[in-house]
Amino acid sequence: MPELACRNVIVGAGAMGAAAARALASRGEPVVLVEQFAIGHDRGSSHGAARIIRHSYADPVYAGLMPAAFRAWRELEAAAGVSLFVRTGGVSFSTPDVDYVGRVASCLAGLEVPHRRMTGAEWNRTNPAFGVRADSDVVFEPDAGMLAASRAVALQVDLARSIGGETVTVLERTPIRSIDLDGDRPVVVAENLRLRADRLIVTAGAWTERLFPMLGVPLAVTRQRVCYFRPADPTPYRIGRLPVFIAMGAGPLEAFYGMPDLGGAVVKAARHGGLATNPDDDDRAVTEDDATIVREFLRGCLPVLADAPLAFTETCLYTSTPDERFVVDFLPGRPDVIVASPCSGHGFKFSCLIGRILADMAIDGSCSLRPAGWGLAGEES
Repeated sequence: MPELACRNVIVGAGAMGAAAARALASRGEPVVLVEQFAIGHDRGSSHGAARIIRHSYADPVYAGLMPAAFRAWRELEAAAGVSLFVRTGGVSFSTPDVDYVGRVASCLAGLEVPHRRMTGAEWNRTNPAFGVRADSDVVFEPDAGMLAASRAVALQVDLARSIGGETVTVLERTPIRSIDLDGDRPVVVAENLRLRADRLIVTAGAWTERLFPMLGVPLAVTRQRVCYFRPADPTPYRIGRLPVFIAMGAGPLEAFYGMPDLGGAVVKAARHGGLATNPDDDDRAVTEDDATIVREFLRGCLPVLADAPLAFTETCLYTSTPDERFVVDFLPGRPDVIVASPCSGHGFKFSCLIGRILADMAIDGSCSLRPAGWGLAGEES
């Protein structure tokens, strides 16, 4: 089996791997980007038309990163000469017994991000498509919106190739069997190829624990089942009328989100989280029971949509730590191996910034933007 010596190898070409490849290429680094499926595949976590981007976080660590994340996306748009961000505004809800919106509003105030806090009754009067509980706690952020997800991933792979030329290699449909760490350099083992890397970055999403079974951080893989509803009158649900929305309940399965469609005819809605799954199972089924769960949420949020026809469905994978924090760290004892699982169902908005962080870590050994809590032990070792 041939073995190739490589400067930088990235395993996984989803949002994080694609961003890291572009960031490394932009710094003049040669890159081999390896993907087990085709670039832009729909088996993982980075596909689909759009993802939410917002400053509205209840956790000050992630809220504090969002100005840099927005800036990273603007810099990508400028470099590529295309637009990926659509401003829709974003609204967050919680019932009075859930301390969520209050923490979001506190973070927004600390960042000096414009926002308005109000009751559910006030929100419904302003936005008659909604029908949330009158005593709901609500905060609106006008600068939130959506990112063109699949387009962003493909664009960053294309940019890495165009920037790096012959120094950037993209290997599609190349499943990784193992990672050999017995030598002085990591070796990525595929079926008919071995890649000996000076630096290895693993952004394998739901397959991370397969490659590093002794990682030390439990990564739960769940399948997200997403519904797209087609209202009879799409006008109140188009971009410019309908903001992206997040509703937080008291329990772990009482969080929901949604957004208008880039095409303007349907509305995306889903529950945040799902049942454990095997990432190798190509299970795309969204059952009527799955749709009913989302419809019941919509009945208390956007009531007309609750009975709208289901236009189509899709699935994607979450790879989550127990507290939904990100993991971006060097493998213990291996300054040449970085494991990146900045996911937990809320990572895409950070992916452009994560690419820069991974490039800085690989080249410089650290990055000031990376929070200490992203270590494999939950803190810097």
